[in-house]
Amino acid sequence: MIEEIIDSQYTEPIQDIENNFLPNVIYPEVNILRLPFFALSWRGLKSRTKTEYRHVEVRDGKKVELLWRVTANAEYGYPSPFDRKVARAVDAIIHEIIIDSGYPLVNPIPFSIYRVGQLIGFKNVGGSIYEEVKISIKRIVATTIESSGSFFLKDEKRWIEKIFHLYEDVVFSGKSMSGGVIAETNYLWLGREYLSNINTMYTRPIDYKYLNSLKSDLASRLYELLSGKFYGLPEKEKSLRISYSNICQTLPIKTQTYYSDAKRYLNAGHKELIETGFLSKVVYQRYEGKRDFNIKYYPGKRAKREREGGLLGREKISSVEEQLTLPLKDKASNGNVQRSELVQELHQSDISKSTAAQLTQRGITKAVANTLFRDFPIDQIQKQIEIFDCLVENKSSLVAKNPAGFLRRSIEENYQPPAEYNQKQEREILEQKRTQERAEKEAEQARLDEIQRQVDKYRDGLSDEERQLLRQEAVEFIDGDKSIKKAFVTEHLIRAKENDIIREILKLE
Repeated sequence: MIEEIIDSQYTEPIQDIENNFLPNVIYPEVNILRLPFFALSWRGLKSRTKTEYRHVEVRDGKKVELLWRVTANAEYGYPSPFDRKVARAVDAIIHEIIIDSGYPLVNPIPFSIYRVGQLIGFKNVGGSIYEEVKISIKRIVATTIESSGSFFLKDEKRWIEKIFHLYEDVVFSGKSMSGGVIAETNYLWLGREYLSNINTMYTRPIDYKYLNSLKSDLASRLYELLSGKFYGLPEKEKSLRISYSNICQTLPIKTQTYYSDAKRYLNAGHKELIETGFLSKVVYQRYEGKRDFNIKYYPGKRAKREREGGLLGREKISSVEEQLTLPLKDKASNGNVQRSELVQELHQSDISKSTAAQLTQRGITKAVANTLFRDFPIDQIQKQIEIFDCLVENKSSLVAKNPAGFLRRSIEENYQPPAEYNQKQEREILEQKRTQERAEKEAEQARLDEIQRQVDKYRDGLSDEERQLLRQEAVEFIDGDKSIKKAFVTEHLIRAKENDIIREILKLE
């Protein structure tokens, strides 16, 4: 067995990410953390139609073949890296609702697109970002999951065999709901299985500020996966071992043909997790004659703090037994609260926390703010706040004389955003995509550089006679290619053909 160790001299104390708009901790559902759902890369996403996870394990003394299949809707496409961020933001909103009102969580879930954008990390939310979030949620609703023994339903204590959805339905503000009622805000219906597991607390705590601080999608997905696995690691175990083939399926990422390429791709995520204190080191274990290999993950200071309960207690939630027995009573009538009334109560709580301070900071009195809350959808209010901020930043004459008055009228009349505002949102999305593309290009260039390094190393190890034979083979190939004119044969072309021959010898892509 050959071991290669990747570690760091990271010794600095772990600092919490300063962002007052983000919760410290969220509790995503366990199955969705440990199984693949969202694509990890934008590359090839347009042609992607599904992801499959297959595994064989022993249950009750019998071998069981597990299947987890995620299938995209033809119109909306496969869930993207951005969609994963939206889903985690929804997890954060669900957590906020439970903190405020306790269990059980009931459908539909009221949510603000502004709050989703804020939780993802956008400083200004509106325009094209609003549309991106809407499309993202629609795409998750339209995506189908098929489980054959892979999704555990906690309340029934069984592995289900079923086709279902993570999100069942969504209705956006101003659209018609069942019964012809117009939605006052956005409402999301969670899938029955997903909602059931949340209510039985089949969830794992995730450090949301840390998750949002990670720069690469690979590092953030590795954190989601490893954080849950570290929780289940026995105390005596110092490391977690996962096979390369398994981690490729669960992230999910494409399996690389060559060990060097596999290690190089994963190290991009490993390095960030080590430098930020989540991992202390990573050890690669290779066995002679076997294509697959193992990866051993050693928890760092941050992971140990999470494992010891450092995340718990930051935000108090009552026990399952206590919360499930809390009576949902109407204060006035002493009767059971209807779901629509509960939804409205949660909605008002969300509004008062995320928007009131923003309006008063911009000169609107509390009395006027309360009137606006009562008469207009939360998304409309938040959208106009963003437009207002953009106009103030650009010193627009529209807000020069009476800024608070303009903001109030814009909410009441639902002003359309100016072109400069939409352009700003489009630039933010474009920059995010460009950052992802740059990261992928850098990874590809690193792969090509490594191939060239191996080619150069092979050439340097040749004897003079072997080099002469290599050159002769390259020249003969060029001479035999009728498309190449002799006048264009240069030393550079001969060298390039030599490189091609060496890559074939070494079986490098």
